[in-house]
Amino acid sequence: MLRKLPLGIHTFHRLRADNCVYVDKTEHAYNLITRGYRYFLSRPRRFGKSLFVSTLHEILSGNKALFDDLWIAQSNYQWKPHGVIKLDFSATAGKDVAQFNATLKHLLLRIAEDYKLIIESTSDQPEIILDNLVHALYQQFGHVAILIDEYDSPILRILHDYDHARIIRSRIQQFFTTIKGLDAKINFVFITGVTSFTKAGLFSGINNLTIITLDERHATICGYTDQEIDHNFGDFITAWAQEKNVSYDQIREQMKTWYNGYHFGENVIPVYNPFSVMHALNIQTFDNFWFQSGTPTFLVEVLKKEYKDFDPENLTMTKDALGIFDIGATPLLALMFQAGYLTITDYDSTRKRYTLGYPNKEIQDALQIYLFEVFAHINHNAALRVTD
Repeated sequence: MLRKLPLGIHTFHRLRADNCVYVDKTEHAYNLITRGYRYFLSRPRRFGKSLFVSTLHEILSGNKALFDDLWIAQSNYQWKPHGVIKLDFSATAGKDVAQFNATLKHLLLRIAEDYKLIIESTSDQPEIILDNLVHALYQQFGHVAILIDEYDSPILRILHDYDHARIIRSRIQQFFTTIKGLDAKINFVFITGVTSFTKAGLFSGINNLTIITLDERHATICGYTDQEIDHNFGDFITAWAQEKNVSYDQIREQMKTWYNGYHFGENVIPVYNPFSVMHALNIQTFDNFWFQSGTPTFLVEVLKKEYKDFDPENLTMTKDALGIFDIGATPLLALMFQAGYLTITDYDSTRKRYTLGYPNKEIQDALQIYLFEVFAHINHNAALRVTD
């Protein structure tokens, strides 16, 4: 009998409790926890970031029993319980600063409640709540970790409103600066997002932040490799092949064409889009699952403004430019790479430039149709203006 596919499950504890398939990423978690202190990872939406953050949460909380058959259980990891502050910034409200502050404060107080801590909570400033919470957890555990998922979600929701977006960005930067001030009591920080602000900008508030987005050692931290597909989903592919009366290898080749091809670095193993793989296995068909799940509004707005600069025959950028994101000043290609619509296909070490391209059939087919629709809509509106 096939195990459950973790469709829509982003919490490690629930995934293990429901006996779902889990692609083991705990070696990456071990290496991060034992070799460093402050990290940032950028990956496209629905690419496994939240599940990895949840995995870190359970490891740092010392919940060893959840990992019995996984890589980290066989390692020399010490399983010291940390007080863990796990924040999902997509759960904050971003209409104005007051709402952002209120929802962030609520998330922090809920964590304190989970640990049965009583902390001063009269202030409206989440930074003060964070300070009190870190000190209380440090006193109780001696080790504190901060995990922030989707840090850029409050900004991206209002990216079309540059002034408002910059205000929210400043508030997040101030929150990060508080983390810097608590450096002596915080052992580990891990931050994820879709976009990557420059290190000198929003992230300047955190000491020694290591950006691992294009770190070859962690190119497969999210997404699935060919080896992981066969090891974890071989039974599903066999059942699919039998149902369609085709060979295992035929299904695998189509799966590779449709969903493989994401490269996060130079000369690295490509990875599959996990969201699309899971849905294809579930209904035993190939389709544009990830693309159909929604095109980010922020990308739509930039495409409408900069579509004339998109030349599919000339997609090259420097490594520094590829990691740039700032409000109102992000190159279209960098944004498309960070959002998952383009990937690295080659690197010219002499010119120090990446060549970008579509990662796979899912993205190429869907994006070409989508771009055509965007361009047709823009040209139609332009024609109407001329007629008027």
